Amino acid sequence: MREYPAFDWLRLVLASVVFWVHAGFLQSYSAAGNFAVQVFFALSGWLIGGIIMQMTASDFPRFFYNRVTRIWLPYVAAVALLYLTAVVKDGFAPYFWENLAYDLTLTHNLFIQKVPAVVEALPMGGTGAHLWSIAVEEQFYLMAPLLIVLTPLGKSWTAWAFVTAFAILLGTWYGSVSAGVLAVMLQRRFGDWHLTNPATAFLVCLGVLTGSLLMAGLANYQYAAPIVAVVVVLLLARPGERRSIGIWAGGISYPMYLNHWTGLFAASALVSLLPQLGRFTAATGGFVFALIVSTAAYSLIDRNVQRYRGQFYTAGLGRSAMISAYVLMAVGLILGNLVIGPLSASASAP
Repeated sequence: MREYPAFDWLRLVLASVVFWVHAGFLQSYSAAGNFAVQVFFALSGWLIGGIIMQMTASDFPRFFYNRVTRIWLPYVAAVALLYLTAVVKDGFAPYFWENLAYDLTLTHNLFIQKVPAVVEALPMGGTGAHLWSIAVEEQFYLMAPLLIVLTPLGKSWTAWAFVTAFAILLGTWYGSVSAGVLAVMLQRRFGDWHLTNPATAFLVCLGVLTGSLLMAGLANYQYAAPIVAVVVVLLLARPGERRSIGIWAGGISYPMYLNHWTGLFAASALVSLLPQLGRFTAATGGFVFALIVSTAAYSLIDRNVQRYRGQFYTAGLGRSAMISAYVLMAVGLILGNLVIGPLSASASAP
């Protein structure tokens, strides 16, 4: 299987950007945090889309077993830490259980609107609001195998070009991840076209031009961001050998993204105790603390999951993982539409 060493560092940079945006820095471009997430999406489309393209229906159980163990276990640990902290800090605040239900069923993005009135009503003032993006990725993992493997045009790059265009034009969360799938399909169809000098020059020009228009406010964000995101992925999709330090950087990126709020809390505590440090110094200390927490989570959970999950795999476990993934999403949709109702509506009601 091909390795892309630059992706390891890209992941860590993206998770770090999210931290610094939430710490109150990088404010010169207000969408910096969301754009980092868009690149994450495009990267998932490239990597996971490439895996799915090689699958048959018989591979579904193993695919979902791998996704459940790789994504869910660290995610559940992060959610448990977040909500336990919320209980200790604020008790069972309003919307605690509703928000937890959406996070556990990975439907956060479908029922929680990202507006200040809503976010401030969430546990710890919306500390876990970034979990919406994990829900988007999980929905991609559920739908992409069905589209790519089970539909007649699923592996057609032209069909995915239409899917990507519709996802972007309709303003959905799935534009960047669809663009990533399209990119890897083009690579499988035409070879490493993106590594040629003319293609590299074209991608650099496209990325710089579109990115400049985006930062200047001259391009619509929902249309331009997926383009720049997939350009970043294509420019860094260069095969090579991963090094141990890069494996560490890529490995801690997911727990860093999930748990970066711990560093924000540490920074807040430093400012309270030692205000003379200043916000930036305190945030730097918080960033280091978040890296330590993420390294510990990676060492205890992520690395061990990847090392040992193959030893425990059975077809029965794979089928159970697959069924559980779809059932969990169905439960979330039922809760959101029929039982709880959209949290955003109740939180923003006068």
